[in-house]
Amino acid sequence: MKIFFILMFLFIIIAPFLYFLYVFKHLKYSHKIMISCITLLSLIIISIKIFIHPYHQLFFILTLIAQFYILTVFITMILFAIYQGVMYFLHKLPKRKMLIIVGVIGMIITSFGYATHYDKTKKSYDIMIHKESTLSSLKIAAVSDMHIGTGTYLQDIQNFVKKINQEQYDFVFLIGDLFDETTPIEMINDVMNSLSKIKTTYGIYAVNGNHEHYANILDQSIYEKHNIKLLNEKYVCIDGFINIVGREDVINHDSLSIDEITKGMDTSLPTIVLDHNPKRYQDVKDIADLQLSGHTHGGQIFPMTLATALIYDNANGILQKEDFSLIVTSGYGSWGFPMRLLTNCEYLDIKITFTKK
Repeated sequence: MKIFFILMFLFIIIAPFLYFLYVFKHLKYSHKIMISCITLLSLIIISIKIFIHPYHQLFFILTLIAQFYILTVFITMILFAIYQGVMYFLHKLPKRKMLIIVGVIGMIITSFGYATHYDKTKKSYDIMIHKESTLSSLKIAAVSDMHIGTGTYLQDIQNFVKKINQEQYDFVFLIGDLFDETTPIEMINDVMNSLSKIKTTYGIYAVNGNHEHYANILDQSIYEKHNIKLLNEKYVCIDGFINIVGREDVINHDSLSIDEITKGMDTSLPTIVLDHNPKRYQDVKDIADLQLSGHTHGGQIFPMTLATALIYDNANGILQKEDFSLIVTSGYGSWGFPMRLLTNCEYLDIKITFTKK
């Protein structure tokens, strides 16, 4: 996965550089040198981010600026290539001055994407579970795909904790990809310390996502020492009124089946499954009442939203089948770049009502 990560950045940085050098081959030598230096600087910053993960506020800001530049140039390349194609189809010569207009549009799109990434919204659901419980209702917060280190930093986590503590939640669920390949190791303890300040009635529960596996951040003690319970292929019954089941991400090929995980569990109780990837929801719908997932980012950037919708039965939002509900969040952060386009960064606010049919 890290190789794909590196290749993605190399393509996004180098492809526009080569494209514009070819299109504007008659540029002055000094201009070519300037473009080459900016591209090289971008490569150096991203390489440091990928391989070293510095934990420094100044470097975070520098990275955000570099990523903004990289995305703007890449989007400008795509738009200008489309413009060239249209002109070719119309048998007209493209005007190089259009690059300025296209560049401004590219900057506006990138700015909008950045603004959307940093606008964290609350998405609310009301769910009815048709099983008896000693409680009449529960209030749950759930968050997935924070991707600490990729445009989500300690201040963002602290802001999230403040938002959560303004409400009185019974549970808070962390549904994977809290960390990824760019998370500074020194930052992990600070993040967990901030999250441990979340106030709940029954506790904070977490599962791993695929990026915890890619980054090899799997030590259960990271969670335990901050009083966050990592449900690694197991379930817990809370005060005899509800089951919480945690599944390892599907990337872990040694993961247990849902029958093995829930062996001995009282399925007459309301049951919530936490599974980072929503693909396996069919496995649990006969024993669970609700599954909470993330992973998809809702596609994150249009037009990837269209491809994601084809891959998953439910890429974002709620899917209900009989008495079972699957809620997939588009996530609190972003992967690769801190950018969203026609998707939102969000956390879930879920009210569950228990009632016997």
